[in-house]
Amino acid sequence: MADSNAFLQSIVADAKTVCQNKFNLAKTVMDPNNDDLKKLKKDMDRIFSTMAKPGFWNASVDTDGTQVVVQVISLGKSDGSQPDKLLKTMGGLLQAIQVTIIQPAQDTTVQTRVPSDMNTQALNALRMTRQQIAMRLQKFAQNNQDLSQDPDFKTRQQKQDTLVATYREKLLNNQIASKQTDIKVLKQSGVTIAGTLSKTAFLSAYDNLTNFIQLKVGSA
Repeated sequence: MADSNAFLQSIVADAKTVCQNKFNLAKTVMDPNNDDLKKLKKDMDRIFSTMAKPGFWNASVDTDGTQVVVQVISLGKSDGSQPDKLLKTMGGLLQAIQVTIIQPAQDTTVQTRVPSDMNTQALNALRMTRQQIAMRLQKFAQNNQDLSQDPDFKTRQQKQDTLVATYREKLLNNQIASKQTDIKVLKQSGVTIAGTLSKTAFLSAYDNLTNFIQLKVGSA
């Protein structure tokens, strides 16, 4: 297993646990023959069995898992009072895993691209920093401050997610020539974000990272 996948494996384990718990909850309040319930069970089995196959985690997966963490937090807060909404939230989590983990892991086009050494370092630093964001969101949620549902953060998240996707693509295709200073900025952003204790401090550090990526994408 690639060491860089350890965080992804941990959030997949969390996702599997919360999915199983919420699915069992849904079964207690819904008809077991409900078509949506049966479809969701098939999707769960397919997605988690795919990631359990030998060799799935052998190569580093170029994704950070932030969206999966957000969905896990959301599903964890759902209860059985609105079973249809519960199934929809579970479906959103499974879709996030499919798009942000399984597809990148199976994308042979990405795997055959050869970014420069500096760009590879930048990609790794970006992934680690985004993982720091995901871990910070988990901590906030554990302290009853769910930023994933906070309008102040959701707007920022949408902007950064879009920029990160573009930045990754340009790095993979060597459309950007990274410098050592870029790698230092990305790593320091992660350290700063990991150390934030308040929403205000977190959003400030998050915005600084977004602004940096915006400059890099715009300067290419």
